[in-house]
Amino acid sequence: MTQVSTDHLDGVLDHIIDMWSAAVRNRHSPLHTPTVCSVSGDAPAPRIMVLRAVEGPCATFRFHTDVRSSKALQIDAAGPVAILGYDPDARVQLIVRGVGRIERSGDIVDRAWETSALSSRRCYLAAHPPGTQTPEATSGLPEALLNRSPTAPESEAGRENFCVLLVDAVELEWLKLTSCGNQRALFQRSGNGWTGNWITP
Repeated sequence: MTQVSTDHLDGVLDHIIDMWSAAVRNRHSPLHTPTVCSVSGDAPAPRIMVLRAVEGPCATFRFHTDVRSSKALQIDAAGPVAILGYDPDARVQLIVRGVGRIERSGDIVDRAWETSALSSRRCYLAAHPPGTQTPEATSGLPEALLNRSPTAPESEAGRENFCVLLVDAVELEWLKLTSCGNQRALFQRSGNGWTGNWITP
């Protein structure tokens, strides 16, 4: 990741973009699996998700999910979504606020499915939707796939349950924790770019 100065807002924005972009490629980054929070009724509904892509200068964040899941139903075409990540080594907390949309078909979804590992595709072969009540602990997967990934032909049965969550960011927040006093900045979408301000931690 490129070293940038965070003494000014442009440097902070570069730092945010670098951190999220690097997390897509680095599975060991704590930002690779951020907390994604939607809204269920009047209550927050958080869960950990794998960050699959960040398009543009932190304009759109992509995740994969089951179209039958509660979060897909909550978000659908325009649900509010927040993404929270914390890097303990950098001592930086990042928050993204935006509008989510569930894509069930189209080029983005087709490419996402085609490039998914067979072990990842296995998740979409569960007979029942995520969150279904069961009499005992279960993975929900077919018994034949409990100890192996499906073959490519076997995995295709899960395609109808696969969808993409896209979060169009409208705010980016950065919080740097230091012993000398924390620093915090907020950036808001302005056309195709971002306008930032320092805010009190």
